Amino acid sequence: MPVLNRLSWITRYLNPILRPVARRLPPMAVLHHSGRNTGTPYETPVQAFRTGDSYLVGLAYDSDAQWAKNLFAGGTATMTRRGRHHLVTAPRRRSTDALADLPLPVRLAMRALSVTDFIEFDASHDATT
Repeated sequence: MPVLNRLSWITRYLNPILRPVARRLPPMAVLHHSGRNTGTPYETPVQAFRTGDSYLVGLAYDSDAQWAKNLFAGGTATMTRRGRHHLVTAPRRRSTDALADLPLPVRLAMRALSVTDFIEFDASHDATT
């Protein structure tokens, strides 16, 4: 279980502050997804690390995060990163094997925080939100 799991309640307050910054400052990004039951649009700040043609996001707070469930249910989303929009497709779960694809400082931080679940997805440029 991730160390940050006990602090997941803080995202309710932190996410609105992070969203404007996350759109422009990598490795931060904002995932735009819809609720799987209601269709309500959501914007979730994440840290998305580029790995070749895809991106990796560590599930630092909760391996069953609502945004992850929404992404899998919908199959697609959009992501704003560096001020550009990307179409997110083919989400898939990865475990600790994903650590090898991350930069060393990030890998060490994820290990220290006990992050063992990741989502990898493809993202193409110039999607609209």
